[in-house]
Amino acid sequence: MNRSQEQADRFFGQLMSTVGLDVEYRAAEGDELALVTADGGEVPVLDLIGGFGSLILGHHHPEVVAHVRAFLDQRRPVYAQFARNDDAQRVTELLNTVLRREFGFEDDGYAAVFGNSGAEGVEIALKHAELDRVFRIGALGEQLAGNLAAAGAAVASGDAVLSPAARALAGTRADGEAGAFAALTAVTAEHNAAQLAKPPVFFALEGGFHGKLVGSLGMTHNPLFRGPFQALGPTARFFPVDDPAALRALVDAERASVLDVVVADGVVDVHERPAPVFAGLFLEPIQGEAGIRPLTAEQARALQEVCREIDCPIIVDEIQSGAGRTGTFFASARIGLRGDYYVLSKSLGGGIAKTSVTLVRTSRYRKEFEALHSSTFAKDGFSTSVALKVLELLEADDGRAYRLAAERGAKLFDALERVRKDFPDVIADVRGSGLLLGVEFHDQSAGASALISGKSAAGQLGFVIAGYLLTAHRLRLMPTGSSPNTLRVQPSINVTDAHVDRLETGLRAVCEILGAQDALHLVHPVVAGGRAAPRDDVRRLAPRQRPTDPAERTVSLVAAVSSAEALRRFDPSLADLDDQALEDYLTLLAPARALPPMPPIRCGSVDVVVFPFFASRHDLGADVAGVVGDLAAVLHGARTAGLTAISLDRDLGAVAGAVGLTAFPGLALDVVDADLVAVLTGAAAL
Repeated sequence: MNRSQEQADRFFGQLMSTVGLDVEYRAAEGDELALVTADGGEVPVLDLIGGFGSLILGHHHPEVVAHVRAFLDQRRPVYAQFARNDDAQRVTELLNTVLRREFGFEDDGYAAVFGNSGAEGVEIALKHAELDRVFRIGALGEQLAGNLAAAGAAVASGDAVLSPAARALAGTRADGEAGAFAALTAVTAEHNAAQLAKPPVFFALEGGFHGKLVGSLGMTHNPLFRGPFQALGPTARFFPVDDPAALRALVDAERASVLDVVVADGVVDVHERPAPVFAGLFLEPIQGEAGIRPLTAEQARALQEVCREIDCPIIVDEIQSGAGRTGTFFASARIGLRGDYYVLSKSLGGGIAKTSVTLVRTSRYRKEFEALHSSTFAKDGFSTSVALKVLELLEADDGRAYRLAAERGAKLFDALERVRKDFPDVIADVRGSGLLLGVEFHDQSAGASALISGKSAAGQLGFVIAGYLLTAHRLRLMPTGSSPNTLRVQPSINVTDAHVDRLETGLRAVCEILGAQDALHLVHPVVAGGRAAPRDDVRRLAPRQRPTDPAERTVSLVAAVSSAEALRRFDPSLADLDDQALEDYLTLLAPARALPPMPPIRCGSVDVVVFPFFASRHDLGADVAGVVGDLAAVLHGARTAGLTAISLDRDLGAVAGAVGLTAFPGLALDVVDADLVAVLTGAAAL
């Protein structure tokens, strides 16, 4: 079955096929995957993604596998709800032991709530933090009611009178203290009810990622993920981590206060007290999807200071950074960031089980939460047993796994830094900690290669690089979700010097390609089909000439690239690829036919902005409806840039007439001459 017939992630799978990432893996062990080849064979691939941080011990760690086999052979219960789970208790105890060691505290520690995934762990923290706030509101309400009753009794007995400020707030000229107190009671009750009914305020960092469930998505910054669902649940107030003043400004804007009526020394007065509106601050000690961006100790101190002042709990998302990946079990321990909540998942399952644990500081824990939140599959016998085994392996030999993570991570970092220093115009930064590293590539949207620049402008550069590294070097990496030019590097603690050398070799190769803008080497591995590359050398593409003086006029053109020859003209670096390879590539591009507009081409005094549109001969014959639909979407967007003409093959020329545009059958993208400009400007004048 081909991708066009599949129903499971069909469109995303088709997109991955455009860069060579739509592959199947048959087996896995350690840091290697067995990729299934076209002839049914296998080739080994070095997995440097590590299950997006889920494989600190690697694929199928032998002791974890043996433990799982023994668990099943012993027929231990997986689902026996409302029964004691000693493994869950032991996991909680071990995590508290680690917390005390790494943070140096002596208090009662943390209670644990188990879940099924990292996103669910965030939901648990979100719900518990709100429940805690609700209980704090209830306690405050009881205090206010008690103080008001005491003041009322004192006024009724004649033992107290209202202060001038209290009488002014009451806003009454009624005779006697009783009438004034009744008015004061009504005013404060109305004010307090409104303040205590305010929705919770959550804070989160710009760039943060905490999951894609309804609640966790509200704490995730990327509007691409959050925007369509924003009305469904709570949304955090986001701020940049390097600007503490921004957080304080948000705090000042969201403050709430209640009026407390108290009696002292025979005088009834009104005091303003803060209301518990702040429910929690979500953060990652290393922002993973934002491009592997670590928080600093200074930033952590600033955030903790503000949160202490307003009694706002700190919820530390260690889903990706925890379980020893940075050289300590908790990455937050490295910057002195102690949270009120910790969320753990990913590697805690040993690469086999799906589990999460949300730790809640005992001083904040609400026992009522256990009756209000539940999950059929959470805290099951299997996942808690695996989690316990993983913790024991990480803690074994006085924490040897943590030392390995730090040592192997330093080795990786040094290799990545060497590449960056040798290719500073290609790699912008290398950052991270331990075995959670990111390699950020410079934006390539102004490069000489139309294909590379177009993919970069479309936010696909990281996937193009990942596809090349997989197909040409058998290295598995992926970009981060909200920083598409950054590749994540997250292998297990078993990564070897030979693995590091392979990664360095692959990155040097891709840097040479991007530096020279030679797209041939990015395209050929994806469509090779066993064919040898037409050339092995990397050739520098001549830079495009950019107009420096302003144009008298700008016009736009949508041009179809629907043949091998047109693709060669579109990007001259592809010239040496044969027709079959280029036709195959055009077919692969069907799920992503459109790229952002190319930089202006100057003709005389007019700038022509070309919108490339890929449509293979196969598409034109087998999927005309799909091509027309995709083209319509491009036309809709391109009109805002002053679209005046469209270049199409004859079969689709009718589309141009339907939208009132001039069609130029089969026009090449590089053919922008005076005759064309005259027609384009004439069409624009209509």
